[in-house]
Amino acid sequence: MRISSNMMRYNFLRSLNNSMETQNKLQEQLSDGKSLHRPSDDPVKAVRNLTFKTSLTLNEQYTQNLQDAKSWMENTDGVMSDLSSVMIKIKELVVSADDTKPTDALNTIGTQIDGLINQMVSLGNTKIGDRYLFGGQNDSTQPFVRKTIKDPDSDLTREVIVYNGDDSKISMPIQAGAVNPTQDSVNLTGSEVFGPTETIYGQQTMSVLNHLLEIKNELAKTSSVTQTNANGGIGTVGGKYTGAGYKNFDVRIDNVDGTGRVTAASYYDSDNNTWKSTAVDSSNNPAVITLTDGVTFNIADKQESLPANPGNHVGNVYSFRVPQEAFTVAKNNALGGDAAITGTLSSTGTIPNNIRIDSVDSSGQVLTASYSSDGGNTWTSLSNYDVTQTNSSGSPATVTGNRTAGSTYTVNITGVDATGKITGATVAAGAIPSGLTVSAITYDVATNSTTGSTSTVANIQLSTGEVLHIPTNLANTTGDAYTVTAKANDFIKTTGTATVINLPNGSNISGLTMTINADSDNKVNDTYSFDLPQGKGPDVNWLSSVATQYVDDDHNMQLKAQTNLGARMSMYEMAYNMLENQNVVINTDIANTEDIDLAKAITDFNTAQNIYRSALAVGGKIMPTSLVDFLS
Repeated sequence: MRISSNMMRYNFLRSLNNSMETQNKLQEQLSDGKSLHRPSDDPVKAVRNLTFKTSLTLNEQYTQNLQDAKSWMENTDGVMSDLSSVMIKIKELVVSADDTKPTDALNTIGTQIDGLINQMVSLGNTKIGDRYLFGGQNDSTQPFVRKTIKDPDSDLTREVIVYNGDDSKISMPIQAGAVNPTQDSVNLTGSEVFGPTETIYGQQTMSVLNHLLEIKNELAKTSSVTQTNANGGIGTVGGKYTGAGYKNFDVRIDNVDGTGRVTAASYYDSDNNTWKSTAVDSSNNPAVITLTDGVTFNIADKQESLPANPGNHVGNVYSFRVPQEAFTVAKNNALGGDAAITGTLSSTGTIPNNIRIDSVDSSGQVLTASYSSDGGNTWTSLSNYDVTQTNSSGSPATVTGNRTAGSTYTVNITGVDATGKITGATVAAGAIPSGLTVSAITYDVATNSTTGSTSTVANIQLSTGEVLHIPTNLANTTGDAYTVTAKANDFIKTTGTATVINLPNGSNISGLTMTINADSDNKVNDTYSFDLPQGKGPDVNWLSSVATQYVDDDHNMQLKAQTNLGARMSMYEMAYNMLENQNVVINTDIANTEDIDLAKAITDFNTAQNIYRSALAVGGKIMPTSLVDFLS
């Protein structure tokens, strides 16, 4: 092969240039420690490196989302704990609102709950940065506003807590793919914390807060009539409420004539959230408005002469409550005689009161009874007479019959047989009323259905109608004496068809009377129970039942929401740790792809530099001289 001088020079220069290129490449890598500066450096590695960096960017975004989500949820969890403390305090106050407290004390409890409602509203408006926690995606607007709104159909106003948020979730994606609002949400919406939304007068409100306002309003109740127009005609309640518990009424004036007399009216039907027209008798002053459950309402004439005298006008609303006035009596023996309560009562009570039949005659008329005011734990005899006896071992006597006022007498036992059965008795001298005698002695025999044994009771009938009942007893002896004194109060009175029981003075139901009809199905130990009707103040029965259940259910709902939030917080914590580990792995892959081996690169650079310099040193010697060099 023939080698020309030009070929030698070309090959030398090309090799020298390659050596310089190698030095340049190594120097570029050494300047930043990276092996890749352009795709052409290593197309395969460049593609891999781009994939790794894309994954790293996504992971860093997800990691940031997780950090923001953790901060959001930790703040929310703290607020939920505070809300739980408030709900516990409210429940304690509601439970304490019992019938042992006067109306003033109940009103004070209502004031305390009112302050706690404000605290709940403040917690519901908690912000993280400039965003509200419980406003849903509408997190730039204060979600809860407590205010008084007006019924668009009347002057009636109502205090509410308006919710300005929505039920949309705030999502912070933590993985590739479509957003899952259940999995990727970081917030609790207002409805999750404060219950389903309820619309009142066109405003969006929350059930939990409505319940608390209802409880507060109940504790603040009095018996007075309130009216939206203080200068309107005076309103008074008529009729007698026949329903149970109590009922709230809102009465609206729909039309007024020129004299200021109401000619048309409606009442608010809370069951259907609408106003219902009702009959108005405008023939006299005041106008009489007929309502439900036996209640009427009277509005006095008041002519309007604006602006000095804003009298009755359309839209005026009168609000009041009526208590239960009729007693409801329950009996354990459905076949027994019916019973009814009469009398009036201003106090309230929550413990059932009971009347127990202690004896009946052959017609089923109640002869003796006992009363319990503690639900049947203890009983007080309602006998008309006190009886003392000289023989404490003998059988105690009971007396039945209508009381003879001022009577007192002693019955001496003149005969007892071998079994202890009374066979003779007389009335001692000095009896009041005078001339009192024993008219007859009869006997009742009872058989024990379990043992088959029999027992006998001697019925010593007196001429005034009373009867001494003395059971057979071996300890009974001739000469025993029973002294009977009429009590000051006549508790039991028989009429032949019914028994009238005057309930004892000094009890929480004094002044009331129960009438039990005679009935052949009346049995000893039959009981009649009744609760006291509601007073005009706060309804403690409602507070101890419905209101307490409200608070329990609403608190449980909040605890459930907080528990679900805690589960998501745990999931986000694990996802955060996983992404942190993934970031380490991806950074390692990127380093392995684009980072140089520094020691090797320095060695390669020094070698390339030495080779280049050696090449320069020997290049001039090995290059053949040119014809020009020869000619010169």
